[in-house]
Amino acid sequence: MPEDAPWAAKVESDDQRDRELFERLHHTIVERQLFLDPNFSRDTFMELGLLNRNKAARLLKLYAGTNLSGYINALRLEYAEKLIQEHPELQIKVVALESGFSNVRTFYRLFWEKNGVTPSEYKEKL
Repeated sequence: MPEDAPWAAKVESDDQRDRELFERLHHTIVERQLFLDPNFSRDTFMELGLLNRNKAARLLKLYAGTNLSGYINALRLEYAEKLIQEHPELQIKVVALESGFSNVRTFYRLFWEKNGVTPSEYKEKL
């Protein structure tokens, strides 16, 4: 694309605005720990950024590299790891629920996929 093309600046400007929007949304979700709500949904995400479904999906894919479920679960797993490290006395089921997972099996499966060990094994290695 020629650099002096009239649409080139608009594309760069739109990309920058999209990145800033995603970063604001991410900051809000992390700061307010909205990911801990087991009912966090696509609608919640769309309302936060005043986005339509397609734009929300595009932003997540582009800047988080995944869909909403993958993005939220990654934040929950990070939180769960921190909980296990800071509060090893907590039962794994409590960690799962406190991290926003409504299904303990899903928590175990995703934890294993990310870390290659179960949450209990992770805890033992601390």
